[in-house]
Amino acid sequence: MTAEDILGVGFDKRVARAILASYQEIERNYLLRKWKPSELDAGHFVEAVRRALDHEFTASYPPFGNSLPAFDDSQLRRYEQQKGHESYRILIPRVLKAVYNIRNRRGVAHISDVNPNEMDATFILHAVKWVLAELLRLKSGRPPEETQRLLDTIVERHCPLIWKEGAITRVMSLSMKARDQVLVLLYDGSPKMDSELQAMIEYSNRTGFRSILRRLHKHKLIHCDAEGACHISPRGITVAEEIINAHSRDET
Repeated sequence: MTAEDILGVGFDKRVARAILASYQEIERNYLLRKWKPSELDAGHFVEAVRRALDHEFTASYPPFGNSLPAFDDSQLRRYEQQKGHESYRILIPRVLKAVYNIRNRRGVAHISDVNPNEMDATFILHAVKWVLAELLRLKSGRPPEETQRLLDTIVERHCPLIWKEGAITRVMSLSMKARDQVLVLLYDGSPKMDSELQAMIEYSNRTGFRSILRRLHKHKLIHCDAEGACHISPRGITVAEEIINAHSRDET
């Protein structure tokens, strides 16, 4: 099942699409180091998840386009007084409130002595990622470890350096090494077959390309199985994000 399937069955299809779309915007702008848009999009995520919570408690939610009640402490008390799992009643609302406060009080939506910055944007990204993972865990019934793997595979990663059109996928950097292109392509979607990766970066020497994959495997950035399927590791994801950030700055 996809993330949209899980959340759509658990809540509502429109709510599910709004949650995922706003999360993807946060992640996309974070990768581009656009702190203000990344933090602004958090407001859409909070509103979408608040509708999911209303659906969980009452089987309905305020229509999109209608304003939600101000997100103050009375709303936290209202959630806490509902019946149901404590994540819905206590944990998720309090994480959302922290995200919402940063979005509203730290120079994002209004003028403040603190401008949008990497520190705040990083907190928001990881907070909304936790909320999304928790919603998926609760609605799928999977343990946290499986939920994390599900999140890594079903939340589309938007890489500004990759061009896709039909069957064509290319890394749009003239200076990126083949090794780094492999990591960026696997960050965008994992696993991929070794032959598929070689074609994407147009590497002509098969022996040389396999040597690149072996080195990445040796350094635990990827895992290549006996059939040639290449999976990016958590360590590889971190390195790929560093590569994307560095090249995104160079291209702008």
